[in-house]
Amino acid sequence: MAKKDAFDPAYLVTLDEIYHCYWTAKKKERIELLRQAVAHFWPDGHPARLVHISGTNGKGSVAHYLEQGLRFAGSTGSWTGPHVFDYAERFHVDAERASHADIVDIYRHHLEPYQRSLAGRHLGFPELGILLSLHLFERRGVAWGMMESGVGGRYTPLMALPVAASVVTNVGGDHPLSLGQELWQRALEKAGVARQGVPFFTAAAGQALELVVRTAESEGVDVHAVSDGDLADVRSRLSQSHQAVASFEVANLALALAIIRHFYPERDPAVLLEAMTSRLPARFWTPEPGVVVDVAHNREKIEQLAEKLKLAYPDRRIRFLVGVTRRRDPVEMFGPLFELAEEIVVTSASYPGRDPEEIAALLREAFEPVSVRPDAREAYREERGRLAEGRLLVLTGSAYMIDQALNPNPYVRHTNASFGWRGRIGDRV
Repeated sequence: MAKKDAFDPAYLVTLDEIYHCYWTAKKKERIELLRQAVAHFWPDGHPARLVHISGTNGKGSVAHYLEQGLRFAGSTGSWTGPHVFDYAERFHVDAERASHADIVDIYRHHLEPYQRSLAGRHLGFPELGILLSLHLFERRGVAWGMMESGVGGRYTPLMALPVAASVVTNVGGDHPLSLGQELWQRALEKAGVARQGVPFFTAAAGQALELVVRTAESEGVDVHAVSDGDLADVRSRLSQSHQAVASFEVANLALALAIIRHFYPERDPAVLLEAMTSRLPARFWTPEPGVVVDVAHNREKIEQLAEKLKLAYPDRRIRFLVGVTRRRDPVEMFGPLFELAEEIVVTSASYPGRDPEEIAALLREAFEPVSVRPDAREAYREERGRLAEGRLLVLTGSAYMIDQALNPNPYVRHTNASFGWRGRIGDRV
């Protein structure tokens, strides 16, 4: 940061909204459209207390830690993303995934009729997901519901919701094209989830912490930041129970613990930590012996994956099967894996995947050996078949690639891979 006093969050946000007035107006229209929908369905307010979670990494883990840790207060739920194999993975109540029947029923009897009533406007993909989760929470009597932002925070539809707490896990280098090239720009976006009078929590560190705190405080909130002492306390408690956890897991647990104890200061930290056993789909998952699956898809998450692999499989050489989406730099992204890799095999990642030959060519400038297997499902079968005893195969880089490689439901797998096909043939409204 150039000069400390030069960072004026309110002014910078104002400039951004003036310079990009059409973009921000459209975003705010979506927020208002959802606010109207929430008021339609729950004129007296939604019965659950909601927590809005933003950040670069750890959002899903913190949401599920909170879902598990708050069970003593009643039923809990979460809405997270993206899903890996099945859209229903986005919705949980009491750590159980929503049923297809619930999703169909809520959509057909509540959301689709309301969508038709809008006459010329329409709810989009995120708004429908949020409303589905809120209906599910009401149906299941949820006391606390955790809501995860996708990209950004300040202009996401979740800003339509009255919440009990706002959270920024951390701020890293994600989505520079949509959130800004500079760290301070991403901090403005993510910490923009702060709402006046609502407690705000963060586990951001270093320069990002100062940026997040100043942005949140400019919105008139009390900031509760995870301290080094909080991290040390969690690390000590975990070591006493002989749990080997990575540094990012300690930060996520400390953040969830701080949120719960803010509202319930009498709760025993040891008991809360014992309840927090988040197991998210395709996060350091071992579907079969010798195989690890992790949906890490940016530099920070790949660094975290490398840390976990070193802890769990010290001195093991590993074969990686990877896919890449959008405009990410594969060398920058996968750099932390080079020292662990025996070989990197590049495959396709469906929507919105990059050409594996292009990715492989870029990787070969920094690392050898690299090979290409265009079909993700076939690539996984081949790699699994050749995996010798004591060796490790890791799938990472893209949730879309992992879905295509491992999803057992061919119908859902095809639907996931062809997302948006109607719009591509001129059917977009």
